[in-house]
Amino acid sequence: MSDGGREDGMGDGGAASESGNGSPGPAEQEFDFSATINKVKDKPCALNRIEIVGDERTKRQVIERELEVVRSAETLEDLMQSLSDAVDELNALDIFKTVDAVIDAGPDHLPNTADVTVTVEEKSGYGLHTGLYVQGSETTAEVSGSIKNFFGYAEEFDLTMSQGNAFSPKTRSGRYTLSWQDNRFLGTKSQLRAQVFRTTSSFLNFSSYSENKTGLGADWVSPGGAHKLGYELAWRELFCGRESNNASREVLQQAGHNLKSSLKHVAMADSREVAGALVSRGAAIQATTELGGIGLDPNMFRFFREEVEVVAERPVPILSGLETALELRLKAGVLLPWGKGCFDKPTYIGDRFFLGGTGDLRGFWIKGAGPTGKCRGAGDNEEADAAEVRPSTSSEGRIRDALGGDVMFSALAALNFEVPFAPALKQAGIHAHVYGNAGNCVGLPGYGRQALASCARELKEKTRASFGVGLVWSSPIGKLEANYCRVAKAFAHDKWRNGFHFGFSTSNLDFQH
Repeated sequence: MSDGGREDGMGDGGAASESGNGSPGPAEQEFDFSATINKVKDKPCALNRIEIVGDERTKRQVIERELEVVRSAETLEDLMQSLSDAVDELNALDIFKTVDAVIDAGPDHLPNTADVTVTVEEKSGYGLHTGLYVQGSETTAEVSGSIKNFFGYAEEFDLTMSQGNAFSPKTRSGRYTLSWQDNRFLGTKSQLRAQVFRTTSSFLNFSSYSENKTGLGADWVSPGGAHKLGYELAWRELFCGRESNNASREVLQQAGHNLKSSLKHVAMADSREVAGALVSRGAAIQATTELGGIGLDPNMFRFFREEVEVVAERPVPILSGLETALELRLKAGVLLPWGKGCFDKPTYIGDRFFLGGTGDLRGFWIKGAGPTGKCRGAGDNEEADAAEVRPSTSSEGRIRDALGGDVMFSALAALNFEVPFAPALKQAGIHAHVYGNAGNCVGLPGYGRQALASCARELKEKTRASFGVGLVWSSPIGKLEANYCRVAKAFAHDKWRNGFHFGFSTSNLDFQH
């Protein structure tokens, strides 16, 4: 916010004076703006008018809505603060290159008033982004284009296309999405987003199937982002393609089409604060609740899905001169079917929880822990070898399909610390950690107390565990980790390996310094 003109007509010290010999006096040699403002900041000052300059595409009502708070100012200090807040809100719309505001004295016949001039420079409104991503054995290229503020209401249209290069054209991963977003829904600070999409998710390397999903959805986000409410209607197709001769019986039984109609609510609370360049202090929690099967179609999978993630971090000064913090993270989830005869058939594999990888159980491969099903192409000797608790490589042939589970938990305890004698790593946001992981993922064998007792017993008796040390780079889009891992507890059919692992993970609870 520009300061120009605030002293004119606002109080003392605005006029220049000359001494008798024509040379400037001591008071004129240096003007103390802060001192002048302090003298007049509490004096009555009401807004007379607001002038907006530079709004070519943007509807004037969009800018005036953000400036409405300025009209309630009663003193100069109130006016300056409310105008500064309004400028921040205008910048947050992300449709302006610059936003400048100037306060001037009102007309002479209206004392104790001020005029405000807001000058905006609009962005072009067009954006293009390209990216290349590698996950497992598949490389995915992404192109997205966006148009902002086309109609002048600070709205945004986005078209995203991504395509993987692995497997056949029908089973490679891909996503096509057209979305519209209103960042000031109904004039409030909430957001509304609507989209149509078609996605192909390939899990051939893990579970012998791919899934096509075509549909539409809408999401509402509350002011501040503490709550998100969404609805999704999608037609899903699960198919095995060339893997149909090898896929497990459990996967083949679910091949075909089904309709998904679900409501989802996400709640988040975050009390963390910065406690250093690399560490934070406080806790955060996110709870995701989804109710599927809303509608009259009797063939829909009807389910209730709950997932909760909690993270807490606290600085612990145990390494002299180095930033050090203890991090605790817990994630748990449950998937329950509902409706008539809900326990007569298994839950849908695309709705289940999977375990393994950098994000939840280090030392295990992605989807490398939990329930599995024997692939039909696996021989008896291979199956006998797989039943042994032994390490595996990522290139090892798949003998069993990962099936996922209905109940899952993973826990992390880590000591995060600054890398000694490496200030460049600290500046880049890279820190070291020593960690311990534990987790499990099981299916729900039925309903009632006996089923719950069996599930709880398996969760306890077959908990996997690992520990290790490594480096973590916290980037704006996720965490990249290089770890040396040791698996302390694994079971038959798990896919794991001791040694160095490199991985990338994302979480809405990752803290950005």
